[in-house]
Amino acid sequence: MPTLFKDLASFYDELEAVSSHLKLREILVRFFKRLSASEVKITAYLTLGTIGPHYEKTELGIAEKMAIRAVCSACDVSKEKATKLLKQQGDLGGVAESLGGRGKNQLTIQQVYHTFLAVRDASGGGSQDKKIQLLTGILKSASPAEAKYIIRIALGKLRLGVADKSLLDAFAIAFTGSIDNKEMIEDSYNVCTDIGGLGEALAKKGIKATRQFDIALGRPVQSMLAQRVNEVPEILEKIPGEIAAEEKYDGERMQIHKDGARLIAFSRRLENISAQYPEIIEAARKSIKAKTTVLDGEVVAVKNGKIMPFQLLMQRRRKYNIEEYRVKIPTVIFLFDILYLNGESLLKRSYPERKKLLASTIRDSERVKLAGGVTSARIDVIQAFFEKSVKRGLEGIIAKSTGPESLYKPGKRGWAWIKWKKEYAQGMRETFDLAVVGSYAGKGSRKGRFGALLCAAYNKQNAQFETFTKVGSGFTEKDFVQLKKALHPLEARTKPKLVRIEKTMLPDTYYEPGLVIEVLGAEITDSPNHAAAKDVLKTGLALRFPRFIRIRKDKGPTDATTVKEIIALHKKKYKKPAR
Repeated sequence: MPTLFKDLASFYDELEAVSSHLKLREILVRFFKRLSASEVKITAYLTLGTIGPHYEKTELGIAEKMAIRAVCSACDVSKEKATKLLKQQGDLGGVAESLGGRGKNQLTIQQVYHTFLAVRDASGGGSQDKKIQLLTGILKSASPAEAKYIIRIALGKLRLGVADKSLLDAFAIAFTGSIDNKEMIEDSYNVCTDIGGLGEALAKKGIKATRQFDIALGRPVQSMLAQRVNEVPEILEKIPGEIAAEEKYDGERMQIHKDGARLIAFSRRLENISAQYPEIIEAARKSIKAKTTVLDGEVVAVKNGKIMPFQLLMQRRRKYNIEEYRVKIPTVIFLFDILYLNGESLLKRSYPERKKLLASTIRDSERVKLAGGVTSARIDVIQAFFEKSVKRGLEGIIAKSTGPESLYKPGKRGWAWIKWKKEYAQGMRETFDLAVVGSYAGKGSRKGRFGALLCAAYNKQNAQFETFTKVGSGFTEKDFVQLKKALHPLEARTKPKLVRIEKTMLPDTYYEPGLVIEVLGAEITDSPNHAAAKDVLKTGLALRFPRFIRIRKDKGPTDATTVKEIIALHKKKYKKPAR
């Protein structure tokens, strides 16, 4: 018998009421075990507040004003009344619940999901009215509790405190019988990047399902990531023998999939960004010799042959005026890896093998180039290449293993790749990518805007964001405008469930973790005021003298610097007496 949406709404009520990570996982396991395999797939998406994997079109195109119209029509109330209630409650889902739906709890999960798909796909003339009609129709069939969650999902504001990792842990217990299988399941997810599809397969086949996923055209894999070291000699300790040093570019990671004449470019966040970089797609079509392939690289802004800053490149991430900015900010992609070639996955091939295949697959052009590099076992050669790269205006280098263990591991941050940036070489500062989780009201010249941002690192073990620093310097007038615009949709009335903040650091405004900024800091110190690493070290860790560098639109919140990385840096380089 199909699972009713009222049961999903009750499940969401349970999740909303708990704060314990273990209790939340217990509730997830219990509910997913009762679902059919196809319902597992749908419920996984909906529980994350979406309707599909990241790489597909998942935006419903429902703005708050449109949702208000649907609520008013379904509940037969005036716009004035609904707007007044919204101002009081701050949650349109709560408004829909309080106005009372007329449904009789007969909606199924499948019905609601397919309505969302129809809303997403409505296009052309009158599409807004069509979307509102569809949303109104399903609301008329919904009970008050169901209406609350339908509206929250439609607006992308479900916010149950459930992350991808929470679902992966629950899948391990529910469908394989042991949390010990979570690493295998996470490895499969890093390759297939479709949490609903993975959940459905696990529900059908158990742990055997993890063997069926490999790289596929049109479905991006998670990017392999690099570790960092404190001193150049450490690179030789971590990577014995010959090292392949490649230029590190200050751009946006791009994964290109070519399937005949069809080319798609994906971002590090797994979004389809082909439309933003039409010149890269056109050039890649001519430069790639293979019929089918998947390539990994970095796209950068270039002017008069010089690589330009990352912030300039981010102006290319837009929906409108693409042709204008294509001319204004031209780009080049530097390719450094190949993951798939003419029907064969290369994930299990060593780096030297992949590099050789990459070179034979690409024809260098004005817009498509192979990453520059050098291979040597001598540290002085690596150091000289680093200095040459920095002089060219690059960030530094990526040192890569050339041994038999040098496989491409999607989503992994291992010692096969090590980054060495110019900031590290200066011997005084580190950069961190942190999620903004709060802000403090400004005073004096900053009255009416934020005075500082509360930023958090990501604790991958418990899928939480733990505060690490308060950033109050480095902002320009333009930064204030951009940050306000980016943070407004993420505002929360209460502390988000995925965020951990000590009482001494409570901000004036909370934000759902959604915006990542790069922060430069002088040192890491013990701090009772911050939550980062508190479970491990018994005291929190904080970043001293933080300075805002830039917004990282190319990174999602779970791409933030991890608590594990911070602890490692603290132990190696920054260990100070407690203050």
